[in-house]
Amino acid sequence: MNSSQPLEKRIPYLEDNRYSQDDLGLTYTAASSTFKVWSPLAEQAWVNLYDSADSDTSSRKLEMSLEDTVWELTVNEDLKGLFYTYSFIHDGVETEAADLYSRAVGLNGNRSAVIDLAETDPKGWSEDQFERVSRITDAMIWEIHIEDFSSDESATFKKEHRGKYLAFTDDQVHVFDQPDQPAGLAYISELGINYVHLLPAFDYENDETSPAYNWGYDPKNYMVPEGKYASDPADPLSRIREFKKMVASLHKKGIGVVLDVVYNHTFTFENSWFQLTVPDYYYRQESDGSLSNGSGCGNETASERKMMRKYIIDSIVYWVEEYHIDGIRFDLMGLHDVDTINKLRRTLNEKGHNDVILYGEPWNAGSVAIYEPNKPADKYHIGDFEDGIAIFNDEFRDAVKGPVFEADKGGFLQGANGHEDSAYATNDLIASILANTQSDVGRFRLPDEKQWARNPSQVVTYSSAHDNLTLYDKLVASTLKKSSYERNLDLVQMNKLNAALLYTSLGGVFMQAGEEWGRTKYGDDNSFRSSIDINLLDWTRTYEHIDLVNYYKGMIAIRKAYAPLRDDTNQTGDAVFFSQLRENLLAYTIPNTTGEGDWSMMAVVVNSNQQPDRVELKSSYPLPKEWTIIANRHTAGLDPLGTITGNKLIINPREVLILVS
Repeated sequence: MNSSQPLEKRIPYLEDNRYSQDDLGLTYTAASSTFKVWSPLAEQAWVNLYDSADSDTSSRKLEMSLEDTVWELTVNEDLKGLFYTYSFIHDGVETEAADLYSRAVGLNGNRSAVIDLAETDPKGWSEDQFERVSRITDAMIWEIHIEDFSSDESATFKKEHRGKYLAFTDDQVHVFDQPDQPAGLAYISELGINYVHLLPAFDYENDETSPAYNWGYDPKNYMVPEGKYASDPADPLSRIREFKKMVASLHKKGIGVVLDVVYNHTFTFENSWFQLTVPDYYYRQESDGSLSNGSGCGNETASERKMMRKYIIDSIVYWVEEYHIDGIRFDLMGLHDVDTINKLRRTLNEKGHNDVILYGEPWNAGSVAIYEPNKPADKYHIGDFEDGIAIFNDEFRDAVKGPVFEADKGGFLQGANGHEDSAYATNDLIASILANTQSDVGRFRLPDEKQWARNPSQVVTYSSAHDNLTLYDKLVASTLKKSSYERNLDLVQMNKLNAALLYTSLGGVFMQAGEEWGRTKYGDDNSFRSSIDINLLDWTRTYEHIDLVNYYKGMIAIRKAYAPLRDDTNQTGDAVFFSQLRENLLAYTIPNTTGEGDWSMMAVVVNSNQQPDRVELKSSYPLPKEWTIIANRHTAGLDPLGTITGNKLIINPREVLILVS
């Protein structure tokens, strides 16, 4: 068998000649370096050693030997400080590639680096720890891009840390002319969230010395941090050490770190390390041999093939163990197969990492070449997921604010559900508030297709993320005749309604950084390579929208205080009771079936219409005679705001009431 054979013969051969050990890549000691690379159909293979990352020619080209489907070589000397690649002969043609299992790389990730990983550990790294949640329903996740976090000059980050990993280590940052308004790490530690979700921070295709902005969904080296965010991208140790310092700093504040991973495609096909190492194996093909393109980026990887599955699992375990990562978010998880995601979950559990949270996008960006017996890891196959795997709930996202692909169409927040041209009704929102785990929701029933999740731990509830318009920009586009992104009281009020609904919903909770202060990208709905001025967090808005920030802080505190909102079983969902009301009006009671905390019952009433309405609270559990108000249209939190007697009340326009007893 060789690389010239038809694909339908090569793939089964490669599957049969997989490698199962955990020692691929470079194993370094001061006494020796052992290189191992899987490429069974290569006719020859070499290790190329370079004195620098940009040397024109290698200093040595050392032939490898094929042992047990793996090419390997041991060099009995200290190679630390050198760089390396592999060369292969495929069908008579020589190719050169960096190591798929690179743990360190040089500038722009073009060559692998020989380092001693122990030298990258910051002081106290072995004692670094974070008390992870045992279930994703306890997670409150804040999504941020490394550069966005600290590029705004109106906050007092150290100049040399702006846009870098180390900005997350800057403490006592504040808005320049408002010393009492925290920013950066000080801000998020006060906000109350317990996880930061980092947009791709692994090495992606770019010029690491260029100021050009990119979200990072252009994968290149999956097991190495991106160099652009390091103080010295040319130093292989810098990006690793500083990434670890960022993680340790967040952990000290009680905040876990979620890594956004993009295994569904690579930036390039022909020149990717996958293709240069084992031609055609790591990618899916159509029946005519052309590349499948379910990613919308020109290619899609084949997670169902054994060595791609191994690579995904090996590299994620490496991030968890070497970098102390606390969660993984899959980009386009619907392009991966169910068995791979399930095996990843089992592997993490077996290695003692059952508290690492896993969630992903249950969709794709085109047709998917996953065929039986394999199944795509999308919403339609959520029933095949093992426990500990969650998906984003796009039904909550669109029902609460309107469809993401129709900027001018509103949802519940705008009082638009149920209108003739509306794509959603309030019942869609009811279903998603319950994490789509229920059909019976009171004295009425939802369509059966609205009950697709096994329990709330399979669902991440959210209103906005980096994709599409920010929540505030969506409200602008769907309500204002003329776009204006300055503070608007009506939009701020809608934003508060969103906070009340989001943080009283079941499932894990996720929000885009800045949602809580009306973040704007000035109508840019796909800012993946727009300027940093469009993408950065404008920290002055935390002060200008302090009432909105405090409202979110209050809702986070309420969620933490009332255990039923974080229930990972169906016990709470079974007991929640919705009153049957007209469109854009919600009233539901949430009994405390957990026995935890001081409150026995919570009621949530939200009116997004522009006129008052009468509401009667109902429950299959005994209702109290008197309620304490802990949230209204102005404020939210644990302090009492007044009382209400009885269970019949009038709710004002664009008002929210959260009541407890």
